[in-house]
Amino acid sequence: MKKLFVISSLLLLAACSSNAPVTQTQTSVNYNPENQARVRLYGQNGHPTVAWYGIDCDSERLRRGIKINVGGGGVGQAFSSFIGTVKSESIGIPETEISRNVGQQNGILSKAFFQEIAVPAGLPINVQSSFVIMGSAYNKRCRTKIGSFIPEAGKDYEIVGTVGDRKEWCSVAAYEVAQDGSTTPVQWNARAVCSKRR
Repeated sequence: MKKLFVISSLLLLAACSSNAPVTQTQTSVNYNPENQARVRLYGQNGHPTVAWYGIDCDSERLRRGIKINVGGGGVGQAFSSFIGTVKSESIGIPETEISRNVGQQNGILSKAFFQEIAVPAGLPINVQSSFVIMGSAYNKRCRTKIGSFIPEAGKDYEIVGTVGDRKEWCSVAAYEVAQDGSTTPVQWNARAVCSKRR
């Protein structure tokens, strides 16, 4: 009986928050626009975005980059998205149409949010987005191919994963964010891989 009460409470909480905007917190970070860029990543329970940034083939430690998983990175974010208490974290990237209306991406037991990070400029960032769509008859799963782009110093970006209904039904892309919140697609490349050392 206690389990039923907890499950019912979680479902009610998720239903009440399914279209509510995500609470946003302003995070302080050491950001230097001369040698860094800022990147916004979106995620939620069942729809994480994974990035590997600062890929430096001249550094043994950074040949694969630094990994960040938004929406699926540990129990904390996924559970907070599940129960609807997750908060977006901003470091000052201007709002875009997507970030302003991120709550429209909410699903049952899956509250959408974003996280902004500062990354080294001039070094590739690999990105992959995954989707699990719950249906009445079956579940759909999709993981995009890993793609990359090179952020420029002092610029802001957001990474967006999308779902369609055709053969290529999920994709991920990066956009440069202007001061007025408008966005422009950036050149999307194949996965950045460091060649093997001889």
